[in-house]
Amino acid sequence: MKINGKNKLLGTGILTLLVLSYMLAIKKTISLKTESTRLEEQVARFTDIPNKLAVLNQKNEYYDSVLGSMDFNDTSLQNNLIRIITMEAENNRVKVMDFNEPHTFPIEESVQYTYNFVLEGNYVDILSVVHVLERKGNFGEVVHLDFEKKKDYRTNREYLSAKVMVQQLQ
Repeated sequence: MKINGKNKLLGTGILTLLVLSYMLAIKKTISLKTESTRLEEQVARFTDIPNKLAVLNQKNEYYDSVLGSMDFNDTSLQNNLIRIITMEAENNRVKVMDFNEPHTFPIEESVQYTYNFVLEGNYVDILSVVHVLERKGNFGEVVHLDFEKKKDYRTNREYLSAKVMVQQLQ
C-alpha cells in the first residue's frame, strides 16, 4: 500500500472514530445536559411555590377586605343600593322621597342601568349621602345631581330636593 492509500485509510478511520465517538459519547452527554437544565428549571419553579402561595394569600386577604369595606350582601345590586341609601339617609337626616325602577339600556354585550331617586334635606347632608354612595359601594357613578328649592305651602316651609341619577354598566 502506498502512502496515498494509507492516508485515505487513516482519514476514513478518523472520520469513523469521530462519528462513533459522537454517537456513543457526545450525543448522550448533550442530551443529559439538556435534561439536567430542564430539571434544574423545574426545581427552581417548585422551590418558589411557597413564596407565590404566600403572595396569593395576601392578595386574597386584601381583596376580601376591599369587598368587606364595600358592605355587600348576597342580595341584588338594587337592594344593596336601597339599603345603603336608607342607612346613610338616616345617619345624615335626609329623607328618601322616591326610588324608581332602574332604566335599562342595552349596549353591545352589556347592559347599562340607571337608578334615579329623590332625596330631601340639607345641602351638605345630601352631598354626604351622595359621596358615601359613590365611595362605599360599587354602584356606579353619579351622572346627574339636580338640586331644587321647593316650598310646602301647607306648612309654609322651604326645603331642598335633589334628584340623583346613578349609572352602572354591567
